[in-house]
Amino acid sequence: MTSSESAASRPSRAATPADPSDAPSVRPKARPAGLRRAPMVFRIAMALFCVGGSALLVVLVMFASGTRDFPLWLWLLVALAPVGLLVGAFGVRKAGLSLGP
Repeated sequence: MTSSESAASRPSRAATPADPSDAPSVRPKARPAGLRRAPMVFRIAMALFCVGGSALLVVLVMFASGTRDFPLWLWLLVALAPVGLLVGAFGVRKAGLSLGP
């Protein structure tokens, strides 16, 4: 295989535009019409659950490393996980009731 054949068989790289206005847009696409945002109660529930779950992981790592005495604030953060779960369940119930029959 000669160098001219190998150059011809390789795909050429796309030329980058010299002018930045010619570059493809990086704007996010518009939200589809049928897609709705999650209600605020679900976002709050997710945040509470994530904070509580992260605190639980911190407690597990600290326990595995030999720490046995944890501060109260850390246990209170761990308690946010079930609170977030309950808030989410309440939000699902509320959203289900608001849809009607």
